[in-house]
Amino acid sequence: MAPAFSKGFFLPNYYIFNIGELVINVSPLEGYLTQGENFRNISDLPPKNWKYATRTQIKNIFQKCMPMRNLTLILTLWGLLLLSWSNIYAAGPAEKSAGFSGRLSAGAGYMTSTDQLKTTDENKRIDSLSGDADWYDKFMPLALFNLRYTFAESGRQVYFGTPPELSGPPGLSLGFVQPFSDGGRLDISVFARPFSEAWRDPYLTDIGRKETREYNYGARFAYEEILGTGLKLSYAFSRIDVNVDDIGDRFKDLERDGYIHNAEVEYDIQLGQSMSLAPGFELSIGDIDGEANAYTGYQFGLGFRKFSKLYQLMLKAAIGWDDYDDKHPVFNKTRNDTNYSVFGMLTRSDLFGQDFLFATLMAGYRYRDSNISFLEAQTFLSGAMIGIEF
Repeated sequence: MAPAFSKGFFLPNYYIFNIGELVINVSPLEGYLTQGENFRNISDLPPKNWKYATRTQIKNIFQKCMPMRNLTLILTLWGLLLLSWSNIYAAGPAEKSAGFSGRLSAGAGYMTSTDQLKTTDENKRIDSLSGDADWYDKFMPLALFNLRYTFAESGRQVYFGTPPELSGPPGLSLGFVQPFSDGGRLDISVFARPFSEAWRDPYLTDIGRKETREYNYGARFAYEEILGTGLKLSYAFSRIDVNVDDIGDRFKDLERDGYIHNAEVEYDIQLGQSMSLAPGFELSIGDIDGEANAYTGYQFGLGFRKFSKLYQLMLKAAIGWDDYDDKHPVFNKTRNDTNYSVFGMLTRSDLFGQDFLFATLMAGYRYRDSNISFLEAQTFLSGAMIGIEF
């Protein structure tokens, strides 16, 4: 059980960082703690069983039932779920801080990397597909928010915010949290990252590569503290749509449109009142149109969290493998990656003695070891933010 505090305060605990192609889920969306409440992180529901469905069958189902050129269907489903939950008695303990609450923060991020797939002005022109990649730097402004409304009787919450992504523009997330009487919480949300970019053709040399929009949107289902335990299950799916895919036009096996499925299981082990360890496993399936870009990924992670009245420390390390389905036509071999990552975040509440101010420092490192040398990459990142909560 987390320590009790004299007043409610936010823990900034769903920082998602896209480093290369691996998404690091440090911890779930910002929660609101009040005196005597138990802290548990929110994660996502388990996946469907795709064991007996072929890739083509799955693709056809999604293309017929979910044309994800826009978020219309997802928002409709979310609205129906919200309406249905409002009419079902599944109430947990009522929140002590009903009504509107939120966090606003701003700051800056810094990244240095050798990842030749990232779109930056410093990385626009490359000389070779076989030589060592050059390091380049990028500074990024950060402006983030999280707004919530808590219903007094049931403790249900509706939220809207920007999960921060240091390697690119923040996305948007709209969700609904349903607490249960046994302490569990169900989180259903839709998300979109409409401002991401990719190279039209990342394998061009000696000329400036051109950017294009990469649309990423989908839905996430999360269930945490199942039956009063530290067990957390999650499932998320998203649609990837590259606006101008020149490399996909050149090689059909390198098309980049498709669907991503992520399923994760995690167990929060309490180490006293203020510390916890969270081992986890994640399975990801990239159902991409180009067979050379389609993949199955596995990741093992270990998180550590420590909280006090003024400080919150979060650390996570992970190792994962991505196995691709078919031979890469540019390099004439099937791609296989091993990913290593470590990330840390420290938050200081009651900044300058003001209970509405907080500051956050973060830093991380990621190494992608690939059997294709062009795709090997190292990335260091850091960031600092200051914000208010209400």
